[in-house]
Formats: sequence, C-alpha cells, structure tokens
Amino acid sequence: MTVSSSSKIVLVTGANQGIGFEIAKSLSSKPGYHVLVGSRDTQRGIDAAQQLQEQGFSAEPIAIDITSDKSIAEAVQQVTSKFGRLDVLVNNAGICLHDEMTSAPSLRNFHETFSVNTFGATITTEAFIPLLTASAAPRIVFVSSSMGSLTQRWGYPAGWPIYCSSKAALNMMMLHYAFKYKDAGWKINATCPGYCATNLNGFSGKDTPADGALNAVRLATLGDDGETGTFSNKEGTLPW
Repeated sequence: MTVSSSSKIVLVTGANQGIGFEIAKSLSSKPGYHVLVGSRDTQRGIDAAQQLQEQGFSAEPIAIDITSDKSIAEAVQQVTSKFGRLDVLVNNAGICLHDEMTSAPSLRNFHETFSVNTFGATITTEAFIPLLTASAAPRIVFVSSSMGSLTQRWGYPAGWPIYCSSKAALNMMMLHYAFKYKDAGWKINATCPGYCATNLNGFSGKDTPADGALNAVRLATLGDDGETGTFSNKEGTLPW
C-alpha cells in the first residue's frame, strides 16, 4: 500500500474489535488519514486491517501490546522506520475484569487493570512522544469512561472500584500531557464512549461501538482552534 507523504499517520491501540475498530474504520475512511490498526494479537490485527482495506480505506496492521516494553519499542521502531512521525495517537486499549463485581478488591486485579488502562496507555504515550513531536499538529486521545468521574460516581451505587479508579487516574495523566504540551499547540483530550455493546461488558451496552467512536474521532481530527485538556462524550463536557 502506498501512503501519501501528506497523509496524517494515526495509531489506534486495541483496534482489532469494538470501539477501537470503529475509530480506526472512521479515521481510515477519511481522505488524508492513514491508520495503523494496533492489536496485541498479530493475526487479529491483520484481519481487522484487511477488513478496512477491502472497503477501500487506508489502513495497515501493527502489533502492539501496551503492557510490554518490548512490544511498544518495536512498534515505535516500525513507525519511525516507515513514516518518521506520528500525527495522532488514540489510546483505546483497555480492560474490565468481570470478577471485580463478585469479589473484594485484590492486588492482582489492581495490577492487571491499572497495567492496561493507566500504565499501558501512559507508557505508550511517552514512547511515542518523539514521533508526535515530529508532527506539525499532534493529537492524542485517551479513551476513558464517565465511571472515572469523581463527581458522577458520588451517589451512584457502589461497584467497579478498580476499573473506575484506573480511568480516573487515566484522566489525570491526560491532563498532565495536555498541560505539558499546551504551549506547543498539541490537542490532548479524554473521551467517554458511553455504554456500548462490546466484549468489555459482554455486549450488554445500549449503544453501538460506532456510537462510542464518534467523539474520539472528533477529538482526533481537531483543528488548530480545538480544545485541549478536556473530558467529554458525544453529548458534551463531562465533570471530573
């Protein structure tokens, strides 16, 4: 596949299914965007990218496990060698352990959830900073959740404390990067996709993955006058 030198290069993690796939699908369908379909499972990434290519969209697979320093480094090297920059990073990969509702918080569950939802997204972002710096207009999107909103959780039924905490911490990391790169013109924001029918929740959500992708795609394609350091969904701004 030939990619124009003027195309915006986008990496979406966890893009082989669900909301991540819909984000990749929407962005790769836009003229001037080329999407790297990030997947921990190499074959699933290849299959997902092929689905997009068959629709005439500009996409290719890239293997990346955001809990592995080695995998992240290899992905960075691949993007460096082929493109020399990254214009948009969408930190979508995430997990929710279903036994969290049936058991007390455990060290294992904390480690596993934060390793992906918070640590993995942060370390991936840090690793790609040099390539984002090479872009004329860097954009970073953190796929968070309203369950990480301290304001909204007050008064809600108790539940999912580890998942909620991991997303609240992710929002703080987003703010860290947004503040750090604000003067350089970077647009860095967090989005809540909503309660979508995905593998994460056993396909019990009321919205579609395509619905969940809408605001992430908007944030990934912000113009120079776009917002930064915000937390929102497709309806508007969310409370911290």
